[in-house]
Amino acid sequence: MKIIALVTILLINNLWAFDVLREKDIINKHVRFQIENLAEPSKAQAEFVQKQKEMIEGKGLKLWGIGLFSGTDPFAYGIKLGTASKWSHVAVVLIDENKQRYCYESNGSLSQLLKKIPPQVQIHKWKDVVSRYPGQIATRKFRFSDSSRNDAHAIQQFVYKRLGTPYEKDLEDLVLAVFRENKEEKLSSVFCSEEAAHILMEFKYLANDRLDANYIPRDFSQQEFIPLIDCKLGKERLVKKHGVSTCCFSLQ
Repeated sequence: MKIIALVTILLINNLWAFDVLREKDIINKHVRFQIENLAEPSKAQAEFVQKQKEMIEGKGLKLWGIGLFSGTDPFAYGIKLGTASKWSHVAVVLIDENKQRYCYESNGSLSQLLKKIPPQVQIHKWKDVVSRYPGQIATRKFRFSDSSRNDAHAIQQFVYKRLGTPYEKDLEDLVLAVFRENKEEKLSSVFCSEEAAHILMEFKYLANDRLDANYIPRDFSQQEFIPLIDCKLGKERLVKKHGVSTCCFSLQ
């Protein structure tokens, strides 16, 4: 099973995905140039992070729930097959004092790459994410037995500092996460479920008996049980059934 999952992730995400993209002429020379130069800082990247910080400046942000996404691109299909789950991406849903919800995630997209904005930890209004996402979306709402630690100021400060953290740079860490075999915490670059686990551990709503790097999107679904503290996750509630995919390169 491990060999099958490993081959699925590596081949689908790296070989088949790029063959499909080339055939559809979606990744052209300009896009490949952007991908190859993601490590280079850009004005667009700095402005992107600054705008995100301005959006949450002075707001109180509390944990609201979990967002589960089923992507339609080759990368997402690879994750779903390799993890035996219908979910390929996970985000933390936050809420402010005005009941505005936000999607906090480690992610990237083709449109951002074209602007020379690399995949990273980012935050957007939840309604905007739902409206433009091409696949299925479900939420699981937190039910707190002790909500006193759901500190709006502390969570806002945590998110503020994490914005712009690069998406996971080492594919091997994603593969090892499937088998719970990451041995060390490396928070300088993170994949989606790693960052979701990280924020919950930071505020002691998730037990630290497993590295945050050993969580995958499936773990936050109804398929699995995660060791939450002073809270529970409700049942999956489908908020978007489907959509039309306009992009074949995404980390969701």
